[in-house]
Amino acid sequence: MDWIKVVSEDPLLAMLIFRYANRMMSNRQVLVRTLEHAVALIGSQRLIKLTESIPRLDPGSTAFSGLQSTVGDSLVAASLMRQWFEMRQIPWTEADYWMTLFYDVGLWALWLLEPQMMDGFEFRAERGENRNKLIEGMIGMSVRDWNDELCRHFQLPAIPETNTNEENEHIENRIQPHKLSALKFFLPFSHELAYQVRQNWESEQLDTLFRTGEIALGLTEFRPMLKTWITSAARDYQLPQAATAARRLLAHQPPVSTQGAAQREGFSEADRAWAEEISQTYATPHTRKEAPEKPSPQPVAAKQPAKHTRPEADNKASGETTYRHSVNLNSLREVRRQFRNQKTWHSPVEIQESALFCLQQSLGLHRIVVMEQTKGQWQAFDHEGCDHYLLLKHLKLPITGSSALQEFSRRVTAAWLRKDNRAKARKQLPDALFKAADDQDFFLRSFTIGREVTMMIYADAKGDPEPLGESDYRLFREFCADWNTALNRIRQ
Repeated sequence: MDWIKVVSEDPLLAMLIFRYANRMMSNRQVLVRTLEHAVALIGSQRLIKLTESIPRLDPGSTAFSGLQSTVGDSLVAASLMRQWFEMRQIPWTEADYWMTLFYDVGLWALWLLEPQMMDGFEFRAERGENRNKLIEGMIGMSVRDWNDELCRHFQLPAIPETNTNEENEHIENRIQPHKLSALKFFLPFSHELAYQVRQNWESEQLDTLFRTGEIALGLTEFRPMLKTWITSAARDYQLPQAATAARRLLAHQPPVSTQGAAQREGFSEADRAWAEEISQTYATPHTRKEAPEKPSPQPVAAKQPAKHTRPEADNKASGETTYRHSVNLNSLREVRRQFRNQKTWHSPVEIQESALFCLQQSLGLHRIVVMEQTKGQWQAFDHEGCDHYLLLKHLKLPITGSSALQEFSRRVTAAWLRKDNRAKARKQLPDALFKAADDQDFFLRSFTIGREVTMMIYADAKGDPEPLGESDYRLFREFCADWNTALNRIRQ
């Protein structure tokens, strides 16, 4: 096998090679983005020594199993990205592969540093908790910032916010704006999809991702196509250790098909036989059947790179608006662009599923309730992030006696309820709303379909270490305006 191919399927070795090569080029302020360039700089003798110096993990350890699954997610995400770019006829390069692969390098590091803690988080995530929130509570910073810090520390290929002067001088290395936008939208989507597929094929989170994928790629059915893509991902990688997670992921998925009864099973007989074979061949010794062992009473804290102080949200001393770490402006712009394209949508359900996904993943709003006006009250009929918050999940707000809700019911209205106006708002809104909010700041916004107000949204950012600010409220209002427009256009 070509040794370049071997290294490309060993992300941990590749990570060290990129770091070594970029340290050699640090005086020239040029980032090495391809493996061939990196290896040419290092030379064969130093490459052999570097390979021999890498410590090995015990195959039966928690760290090995967790790292294998997490690196497997990244390998699957890279394969998905390549296939999606080919569908959209966007050039896919080796540099794009490495940027995608290293997008979640922070998770790899945590499995090496804190395997018992990470195993516990995986166990809790399988039971409905948010993995990122659990990790952020341990490391004291957002997962995205942790990943970015490690990419800078190891000098790994990452998506530039803008093209550098050196890249602009070499047109072949320049990332065009449309491609940069696609990378920033599909990168988090591909990694979240790979992780959620591994967790539970039938979860609500995965259904939401399917809806978003259908919209972004212009497909009528995303779920059946994913079976083909995952099969391709499993066969993309030849080395057994690199392919294990992708192949096991395929083997554990149920048959899927939207065709008639003649093809009801979805997978062919050959596919299912192959899946059964690899499921046994690539089984790992670490299988979670019960709660993982608790870590020692005083676990060693994950080593954190130096944190950069970031100004508080809406600090305008510098003349620029700042945003919370959980806000993803590029993903937000992409979904808003889709909202303005009438040909993108097939039904109001698709619009709503994508809107809820975007509110969580792009605007960093964690608990969302969608209410409809019925029998003199606003009543919840859909939600995200509220499975463990029953008061929000089953929210009912009587309109009679509430001057504010009467206003929301007459016309499109938006409000931001926070500490400094909560006392006044309590006189105009039902107590049930504030009990359900549990002292959280939150947004409200009503929607019109035609000439009637038929829907209202509640959204908060419970669990986020950064408070909601003016920039969040502005983005929320602008996003809801585009969402409302899309609902009315599809109705016509």
